[in-house]
Amino acid sequence: MEVSIRKTHENEASELCKIQKSAFLPLYEKYHDDGNPCLRGVEDIANRLNSDYFRYFTIFLDGEIVGGVLYKCKGRTPFVDELEEGQYYLQRVYVKPEYQCKKIAQTAIILCEKELLNANCFFVDFPEDLVKNKRCYEKAGFVDTGKRIQVQSGLTLACFEKILFKN
Repeated sequence: MEVSIRKTHENEASELCKIQKSAFLPLYEKYHDDGNPCLRGVEDIANRLNSDYFRYFTIFLDGEIVGGVLYKCKGRTPFVDELEEGQYYLQRVYVKPEYQCKKIAQTAIILCEKELLNANCFFVDFPEDLVKNKRCYEKAGFVDTGKRIQVQSGLTLACFEKILFKN
């Protein structure tokens, strides 16, 4: 099984949207949060592909599209008021449900980081009670910052970061 990534092409938006909806639906059913990616459509992905604020990658497993990775490289994030040059916010990584927990997301994250040549720091946040997500990000080199934001009752985000080098 070979995991690979490349910059997302516009003609992949529809398939990525379907995968995103299936991957994030269980989290929406658990938290009922308005920001859940399963509520977003094809146009959301297409808009991000054409924006200087984002970097989108498609995840392949043996040549088959199995997911996507979205980084924000400019603007605000839940834990950072304004991303600086070289800072990237891992906004979402998702894999088809049948391929989850197989180190595909972890591998894709590391591959994406090699494509972001000016990167010196990555941030990610996720519901603090999701142990599998925590394990994935830690294995990809992220560490817990200790910062938390309660989004709504029953949903608190934990912030993790990965520093590549200091300026």
